[in-house]
Amino acid sequence: MLHAEPGHTAAADLLQQTSGVIADAARGRIPWPEARLTYDNARLPDALLAAGAMVGDRQMIAIGTRLLGWLFRMEMSGDHFSFTPAAGWAPGEPRPGFDQQPIEAAAMAEACFRAWTVTGDGVWRMRAIRAVWWLLGRNDTGMVLYDRVTGATGDGLMEHSVNENQGAESTLAGIAALQIAAMCAAEGRRATKV
Repeated sequence: MLHAEPGHTAAADLLQQTSGVIADAARGRIPWPEARLTYDNARLPDALLAAGAMVGDRQMIAIGTRLLGWLFRMEMSGDHFSFTPAAGWAPGEPRPGFDQQPIEAAAMAEACFRAWTVTGDGVWRMRAIRAVWWLLGRNDTGMVLYDRVTGATGDGLMEHSVNENQGAESTLAGIAALQIAAMCAAEGRRATKV
């Protein structure tokens, strides 16, 4: 709304209030505004980054970047992402490995891309690309979730297979993530020409 109508005070107030709730909650024992990582996790830091950029709040951008950095570290296993499975996870609990969902890769790619565009720090560009690699087989099993022939994406990464269902949510997540990779590549090419 604020993109279309920058002077819309109700939208600005709502944005400030809701992002403030996330930012305040992120000051707890762990730097995460919820007790557990569950579903579509990177949307929270992404929201702070977007809100901070929209209203010019550097502190909100810093909190969003810190949250995203913490989530990045929690979701990495060696050189690849190992996303929090559908059952969720909290620090201190044994970490379940599966089923991991494509929406996590898309959310992480989008949040890292936003962090890159907001901060200018190229490490976020590479992290966005790394999130997309999860769909292409750089994950806990080495299995590819994105079907290059049909453009669809499997519904989940299971311990010994890919969920063969290719629902709309997963397919749209795959398409969104690949679009982020394309934008990262285009910006990378543009940067090397300067």
